[in-house]
Amino acid sequence: MLHHAERAVAAYPIQAPILSFIRHNENMTCKVTDQASGAHFLLRIHRSATAGLSGMQHELAGLQAEMALLRELDRQGTLRVQKPVPNRNGEYVTTYRSEELGTVYATMLEWVDGETLAEATPDDQLACKLGENLADLHRYSRSCAAPDMARPSYGAKRIDDALGILEYGVEAGVYSAEQFAIIREVLGLVKQQMRELDTRGGAFGLIHSDFQRNNVVVAEGRNPVFIDYCLYGNGYYLFDVGSAATMFKGEARKAFLKGYASKEASFSAADIRFIEGQILWDIFISYSLFIKDAERGSWIKDHAARICGTLALDFIAGKNVFDAF
Repeated sequence: MLHHAERAVAAYPIQAPILSFIRHNENMTCKVTDQASGAHFLLRIHRSATAGLSGMQHELAGLQAEMALLRELDRQGTLRVQKPVPNRNGEYVTTYRSEELGTVYATMLEWVDGETLAEATPDDQLACKLGENLADLHRYSRSCAAPDMARPSYGAKRIDDALGILEYGVEAGVYSAEQFAIIREVLGLVKQQMRELDTRGGAFGLIHSDFQRNNVVVAEGRNPVFIDYCLYGNGYYLFDVGSAATMFKGEARKAFLKGYASKEASFSAADIRFIEGQILWDIFISYSLFIKDAERGSWIKDHAARICGTLALDFIAGKNVFDAF
């Protein structure tokens, strides 16, 4: 697909671009270096490597919503983000037709220098700062008037949809019927938790939804910058808290929670239980994205055996499993 990147980059005011392929997952990404200015950018071709990752986030309205979010976060100074770059026509989503793929969408973002969290050495101070930044993102989200209907939702209906997809894992021999029954029971409990969270108010809004170590860049000043908002959507804030917490271990995880709580309310025992449910939901939604791709989903078999054999059963039994992830 590199020829698509070459075609897309021509739409931007970069005089002498050099393209370096990064990866192809939920979209194809390339680092773009402008030889004339020395500036760096991230080019994204919005075509998923596997069908499970496709969705409204890759459609024009979804991409325009993502660009609008990043521009607003940048304008307000709420968080440092990868600022969207307009093409020669002043548009933030570039569209063209391809005989091979049909309609193709591309976006370009400013590059953020630094190491990813996977490359850096995380410590308590960095974990605390990441927690503070996540709280700032969620505080911004609470200021939004309504859910973004052009973006995915990670609520109870998505659980029902995911379970329909996850049944395929039994047919394909990825996991047993007994293991799928455990997954179903866990997600049933998570839906109950979602109903409880709904009674609180202010628990659901725009979330990043894809925290992993490669999606955090440790920029100048040891500032953790969230990148790759491709899967952002409407969900429970504790979903982000859970997936971000699992990037740290031991005291660093406690420091992360402390950083987040410094700008929000402290976490109660009930909150930790809700976070555990959201972590398991994050795991199982990941299964649903890759379960029908034998190559990219080859990791699920062993992972599901471990999760269903220990953590999921302990969660069902009401045991504390937060530190075990």
